[in-house]
Amino acid sequence: MLGDTLTVTLDGSGGTAVVTSKINQDGYSAEYLKKDTLYQTRVLVRHSHDTTKAGALKFDRHNVLFEQTVYPTTAAPLGFVRQISLTIRCQPDDTIADVTNLGEALTYWATDTVLDKLFGWES
Repeated sequence: MLGDTLTVTLDGSGGTAVVTSKINQDGYSAEYLKKDTLYQTRVLVRHSHDTTKAGALKFDRHNVLFEQTVYPTTAAPLGFVRQISLTIRCQPDDTIADVTNLGEALTYWATDTVLDKLFGWES
């Protein structure tokens, strides 16, 4: 269990800690939420088994979605919705340490510089 709260730190490790509280749990998923005066932060954690055809490889899927909804203001009458997700897909009998290493490689790679390039549509 991840716990009854999840902390999302905005603006790096020295940034603002947003503590979300678990509002729902169903089987292999959970939903966390924090409402503030300016925005709300939602975290969805989901686990599933991919549907496979006979003879195909079986995969487990683990997904985390961070969503921030910025409430409407005069400057932004429709507000904003921002979503960032991480999906891990691996075979159930894979070596977890190797899958973890690959996941860490992605998080280390996604620096501010790389993200800025992605927002600029570079590939």
